Amino acid sequence: MKRSMVVLASVLFFLLTVVAGAYAVEITADMITKEGKVTRNGKIYAKGNKYRVERGSTPMYQIIRGDKNKFWQINNAERTYIEAALTPDMKPNVEEKLYGETARKPLGTETINGYSAKKFQVTVKGSKGKTETITQWFSTEYNFPVKVAGEKWSVEYKNIKKGGIPDSTFDLPKGLTLDTTEAPDVLSGH
Repeated sequence: MKRSMVVLASVLFFLLTVVAGAYAVEITADMITKEGKVTRNGKIYAKGNKYRVERGSTPMYQIIRGDKNKFWQINNAERTYIEAALTPDMKPNVEEKLYGETARKPLGTETINGYSAKKFQVTVKGSKGKTETITQWFSTEYNFPVKVAGEKWSVEYKNIKKGGIPDSTFDLPKGLTLDTTEAPDVLSGH
C-alpha cells in the first residue's frame, strides 16, 4: 500500500511539473506601445514570472522578478537603479487573465500581425478603483497576447520568438548604484 502511494505521488508530481512547464512562457518579442499620438518601440523578454521591458532608444529599462518579489528600473546612462517591492499592477499585461479582471467577453478570433488570436473584451478594476475596458488579442500558440488595447493606449507584440533567453537577462547588472535620491513615484501607480 505504501509503495503504491509513493508511486501515485511521484506520477502526480511528474504530471504537475509537465503541465506547469507547458504553461510557462519563454518569449522574446518586439513591442509597439501607443499612448495618444506617441508611439514607442521596445522589446519584452518573458520567462515564467520574470520580465524585462525595454522601451525604445532610452537607456532606461525595467526588470520584474516575480520569484524575488522585486521591481528594478535601471538607468544605464547613469549606472543607477531604483528598487521596489513588486505589486501586481507593475507586471506587464502578458497573461491571459489580467490583473484586476472582473469580467471577460469573448469576441471571436482575429489575425493580428500574422498571429491567430482569440479576441476578448475585458473589464478590469485598477488599483485606484477605476474601471477600464480593455480589448485583448491572445495567441494560444504562444500563450501570450499579440495586442492589448485600452481607450487611449495599445501595446502590440511582433516578431514573437519562443525560448532561448538566458537567465542572466533578468539579473540586475553588476556595477550599478542604488539611487535613493528620489522616491520612485512612477512605481507606486500615482
